[in-house]
Amino acid sequence: MKKTLKMIGMTVLLSLSCLTMTAQLDGSGFYRVRNAANTNHYISLANDLFNYHVCISNAGGGLMAVYGSEGRARAMTCAGLYLQTDIHMVDDSEYINPGAVIYADQKVANGQYNLIGQGTSLLTLTTGTYDGRVDLEFQNLYVKIASSSGSGANTQYTASMVLKASNNSLANLGTRYFVDNDGTFAISESSSATNAKWYIDPVDHFNIVPDMAFNGKYYTTLYVPYAFTLSGQVLNAYVIKAVGNGTLNYERVATSGGTVPAGTPVLLECASSNPADCQLKPTGIPLYTDPDLSVTSQGAPRATSATNYTGTNILKGTYFCNTDGSLVYQTNGGTSSFNANNNIANTNPQKYVIGVDESGKLGFVKATTTPMPANKAWLETGGLFPTVATPVIEPASGTYNEAKTVTITAEEGATIHYTVDGTVPTASSPVYSEPFTVSETTTVNAIAVKEGLFNNSDVATAEYVIESSVTHYKPGDVNHDNKVDIDDVTMLIDSVLGKPSGICEVCADLDGNSKVDIDDVTAAITIVLTGSY
Repeated sequence: MKKTLKMIGMTVLLSLSCLTMTAQLDGSGFYRVRNAANTNHYISLANDLFNYHVCISNAGGGLMAVYGSEGRARAMTCAGLYLQTDIHMVDDSEYINPGAVIYADQKVANGQYNLIGQGTSLLTLTTGTYDGRVDLEFQNLYVKIASSSGSGANTQYTASMVLKASNNSLANLGTRYFVDNDGTFAISESSSATNAKWYIDPVDHFNIVPDMAFNGKYYTTLYVPYAFTLSGQVLNAYVIKAVGNGTLNYERVATSGGTVPAGTPVLLECASSNPADCQLKPTGIPLYTDPDLSVTSQGAPRATSATNYTGTNILKGTYFCNTDGSLVYQTNGGTSSFNANNNIANTNPQKYVIGVDESGKLGFVKATTTPMPANKAWLETGGLFPTVATPVIEPASGTYNEAKTVTITAEEGATIHYTVDGTVPTASSPVYSEPFTVSETTTVNAIAVKEGLFNNSDVATAEYVIESSVTHYKPGDVNHDNKVDIDDVTMLIDSVLGKPSGICEVCADLDGNSKVDIDDVTAAITIVLTGSY
């Protein structure tokens, strides 16, 4: 019975694969499997953990019970309900669910295929051995796609598999078909029902939904097992190479028209928030785990996290996610469950997802949802995107008795935005292009901004308190003793000769030519001799 259930489960999974392949007009390639009765329902692989032994044991009875009609029915029911946790029907009319994108790998010319999905394949899930009262081996179980009605783009197909094992006594357990049971995936012995027929849609692209808006761009993360090309309004794809000192070291792996390697978790940058504008085109054969006949007690092998991206990337992700964190299946009138290892909790260790932090910067923030969304990437440590260096404002903050010329500098390639009214500058604030003068008490704030994933810099601030010397002191009173006498003349002469004098330059510029020279000395002598100002 254990074997029977296992085979039934395999059949179901393989059937799904076949459906995708049905669009065999183009042979091997990427497809979506759409139900003929509920045309907004698509088949989606939701998990890759199928434990035949647990399923069979909970169905009751031993393997030999499969030989009887009751045992077969029980095994069939168990396998069908169990597979509903691995295979879902999804409403994907907008083409935004990567789990509904399936690669059909044609194995023989008569319509048999292996479906490759989220890091696994139906062949992988249906291959295994059982060591019990009767030793069985399941392998090379492919799905057969056959047209049932219609023609061209309106052709309806059935997807089926003949359940059989290496043991001759269980050579043929019958043909099983995929059906859409009002939004729930199921298997059936009949192909006559409309919901057991499918349309096969070739996949040219799928769309993505940006999660965050920042500085006029839109961001999301993605993790799929196949390579894909950026198109539409998808501008860039990045990997995160390292985290240090609260910042992230990233690398761009693809720009518009470029291809992201298969199985690479990435951060995507888009110019539009509309999913229809953000297109990715799958290409190549997806990564998946090959069947392993050595697997026995654990059922089908898990998908690998292999990638053909050769650089360093600390982003991680998962293909599958069960909404409640467990697999639940029904057996002989009862319900059982066990932990699904493919469910990724948001803690242990803490996971960080794309978001805007408390300071308003784009980065990775602590995840709060459980479990983690499928096909998303995250970090297992906190941090922000690399930040532009804070600009330098000169002169430094201070109290001055004269107007000051302000200069702002920033790192190469950055644009400086500044304010002089005490407000925090943004990317919409005036652009600094040349030095400017402050002649009254002023607070100057500045930020540096760079294109791409860089955040705005921290705010640089300089506070200038300008004391109006010209108002409080007489012209020529360069030592601020409230009179103009020979001491002021002496200090002016020292200043002209280049000696340290500590004079008030505003008071000393008596002829208004913005410098202290011999003419100012002459003017000061005249003031001393005549007493006139």
